Amino acid sequence: SSAASDVYKRQQFKSLTMRASYLSHDRTDLQFAVKRLVQSMAAPTCRDWQRLKRLGRYVLGRPRVIYHYAWQPINLVVTVNADSDWAGDRSTRKSTSGGVLRIGSYFIKSWSKGQSLIALSSAEAELYAILKGVSEALGYVSMLADWGHSVTCEAKADVSAALGIIARKGLGKLRHIDTTFRWLQQAECKRRVKFAKVAGVSNCADLGTRPLNADNINRHMSDLCAEFRSGR
Repeated sequence: SSAASDVYKRQQFKSLTMRASYLSHDRTDLQFAVKRLVQSMAAPTCRDWQRLKRLGRYVLGRPRVIYHYAWQPINLVVTVNADSDWAGDRSTRKSTSGGVLRIGSYFIKSWSKGQSLIALSSAEAELYAILKGVSEALGYVSMLADWGHSVTCEAKADVSAALGIIARKGLGKLRHIDTTFRWLQQAECKRRVKFAKVAGVSNCADLGTRPLNADNINRHMSDLCAEFRSGR
């Protein structure tokens, strides 16, 4: 019957999406596409099936990713790149936070997650993305301190307005932002985190916020010391 067929298709979509989700834990280039698919698991549409098939063709073309970890000194910097797509979800108008965390040149982790709040501007969306990235970075700084390594933390973003919000004191005109988000200003004031601007084309966190063409994917993955290979 058609009802049984629909149930089977939904189960198949969920199964394939969760396989892709398993792969995305180590594949930064898959995380944004997988995030969009996971949001559609309850009631996948024909368009969602097209996205899943396109992702499958991409994985067939690039089945393996190799991360290179060369020797480096112990006195390192924990660096996090953050980015967002303002109101990227057309149905909910929520944004996506993307980030890449590295210790020195070592790639540690990345993420692509939807924001729980609706940002009213690109600067606000970027602020939430930086908040997520700095939280992850300071966690690793604390862990390394427990191991006896004193490291510094640096956060990079490509929106000057968001960095300006962090650099000043108080909320200014952004009075609708909860005061709990002001701890970024405190972290900047106490020099716990160094904030810096990075060019948008050089921000590897773009991998987690929007679909990119092959050239941009290759460039960002190369910045993470990653290499695509074929075979098993």
